[in-house]
Amino acid sequence: MALLRLLLLGLLSFLCLSASRADFTRLYGPRSGTRLAGGNNTAESGRHIRATLQSRKINNVTGGAVSTYGPSQITDRSPREPLARYGAGIVYMLELDIGTPGQTVSAILDTGSYTLLLDPDCQQAADPEACQTYGYYDTGQSSTAKNLNGWWSGQFGTGYMQGVWYSDTAYIGLDYLPLPNLRVGVSKWSQYIWAGVLGVSYGQAWNTAYQTLLDLLVYQSYIEVPIFSVGVGYQGGGSPSDIIFGGVDRKKYRGYLEPLEIYPYPDQQLKLYSQVNYRVNLTSLAVTPPGENETMLTGSDFVRNVLIDSGSTYTYLDANLVAVIAKILNASTDENGVYRVPCDNRDLDGSVNFGFNYFNIVIRVNYADFIVDFDSYCALGVQPTDHPDSTWVLGTSFIRAAYPHEVVFDQQNNAVWIAQYLPCGDDGVADLTKDAGRQLWLEITGLC
Repeated sequence: MALLRLLLLGLLSFLCLSASRADFTRLYGPRSGTRLAGGNNTAESGRHIRATLQSRKINNVTGGAVSTYGPSQITDRSPREPLARYGAGIVYMLELDIGTPGQTVSAILDTGSYTLLLDPDCQQAADPEACQTYGYYDTGQSSTAKNLNGWWSGQFGTGYMQGVWYSDTAYIGLDYLPLPNLRVGVSKWSQYIWAGVLGVSYGQAWNTAYQTLLDLLVYQSYIEVPIFSVGVGYQGGGSPSDIIFGGVDRKKYRGYLEPLEIYPYPDQQLKLYSQVNYRVNLTSLAVTPPGENETMLTGSDFVRNVLIDSGSTYTYLDANLVAVIAKILNASTDENGVYRVPCDNRDLDGSVNFGFNYFNIVIRVNYADFIVDFDSYCALGVQPTDHPDSTWVLGTSFIRAAYPHEVVFDQQNNAVWIAQYLPCGDDGVADLTKDAGRQLWLEITGLC
């Protein structure tokens, strides 16, 4: 029996299960009672790659990150159609060089997809002016570009995109480390896609027959495990935004990170959605108006599956819940059906509260971060889904408050780790090793 138990534990990652709090407790033992700063960084042999994210406020182009559901097809992923037509939002972009010599492009960081998609020039781009701003990839100017003789196309939301598969060398991170043979989808025509997209969801383990960017980082031994953390900082300033492949910044939170198991399990997601993504269960939703007690919007037995998606400016929930939140925040719909809110409300001491693991952790998103500021007007950070059975999406209006470095996306243990964002300095990165489950559960506590 003991041998069987060891064999089962050794096969855990191959059984396609996600790791819950109970699983981590059983594997590594209970945590100490305190949640104060501390812990050890036991990753002397580890490595990480840090890259800066730039926020971009989009007012005049029609956008929304795309999703890729297979090696040759792009299909609809999430209920973004109203705001795709609206053409406004805040996105976070990562700069990288691609080709030989390197061509600098900025791509939308998207945790809801897994492929790098780029424009080859600005004539085929949905918005030529935006394309010039964020860069494009001319395969004819790269001596290392290889045409893979494969086409891809698809419909997503209100848009359409088609193109050709290439591979080339990319350079990523502050040290511009080379990644040879990275798969790139080169657009030949697009509608509603105004910039490149860098997908960082599950790759070869579940979604692709080829190595994605995260897969290649592990394969090239730049990082030890397929885990990264994303931090988008406070809206309008504060802590800088960045992504850390293979590491976690301990100076962005306090106490322990809370593990949320990927659910449905990856093998079930593949059957249900034809793609594996960072889906977790939301177990409570509430609003704390300024100077008042918390108002619960869900019952004690509430559970709803949500997609954590950095490619979405907004959080998408059912229309009835959005209407309640909008009423509390004095929001009203404009001619496009988008909820607008007085910008002065950003200065109020209120929050929208998202609970996970049955109140084991509650992320309180301040009004200042939940309300999206477009300078001349402000929009509510939550918008209604298209249909009652649509996927709920937690976008950057949620992510800004949940430990940038915030949210740790863990493909090794099939979990997403979160903590309340509380920055207290720089240079607190802990490298993650193949024992990352133990590190994240017991050792890498926040220093703030």
